[in-house]
Amino acid sequence: MKLSANLGLLWSELPLLDRVYKAKEKNFDAIEFQFPYEVDANELKKAIDKINLPIIGINTIKGDVSKGDNGLNAVPSKVRKARSAIDQAIEYAKVIGAKNIHFMCGITEQNNNSLKTLVENLQYAASQLNDSNIGLVIEPKNQNDFPGYFLTTVEQAKEICQLVGNNNIKIMFDFYHVQISQGNVLTRFKDNFNYIGHVQMASVPERNEPIFGELNYSNILSEIHKFGYQGYVGAEYNPLTNTDDGLSWIKNINREEK
Repeated sequence: MKLSANLGLLWSELPLLDRVYKAKEKNFDAIEFQFPYEVDANELKKAIDKINLPIIGINTIKGDVSKGDNGLNAVPSKVRKARSAIDQAIEYAKVIGAKNIHFMCGITEQNNNSLKTLVENLQYAASQLNDSNIGLVIEPKNQNDFPGYFLTTVEQAKEICQLVGNNNIKIMFDFYHVQISQGNVLTRFKDNFNYIGHVQMASVPERNEPIFGELNYSNILSEIHKFGYQGYVGAEYNPLTNTDDGLSWIKNINREEK
């Protein structure tokens, strides 16, 4: 199985460009970002070109974190800001060669107005990407860590993909979030397989290296390969001590399908 280093959480004590080189040094197969916007896209592209690894994706911005924002795209009162964030992410993704943009939904009420806002923003983004190979992914998040986040279940995410009506919209299936929110992770993965665009993992419930806790990732990675998943699996976790010292899990996890 091909592993992607999420550089939003791994080596977070280092400048972003140094994290890029670290991922290559530690034999990851790809890298992904959360919010890389503090670094000029062209400067980041130079570093990416040196390591020659695929860029799985970036997130749209959270918004004004000081006011409680955790994404803008499902918030009815922030459509203009959301469209600006979408344009920013698309421009940045095109420069660095990212394969996906994670559409941060935000904290908002669970109602039809929020749903309509998210669907229309996704349709807007998809229309801007018609001439590119960049996909859009939406991620259900657990309410323990992200109370009030609009997107909470895999089934809800699937429904949104169907409402948008564009094959370029997929689910980012984070086993950490799905296990906490819903459980039955392999059944949910299999049932929604055709809508899954990217996978992430971390231990449950601590969100540390994927060798602790409730989920056996060697088994999980083997099973999703059997289901037909051929994409990357993002390592998005908080290192228990420091990133380098915790990477022994890579040797112990099932990568035979790489």
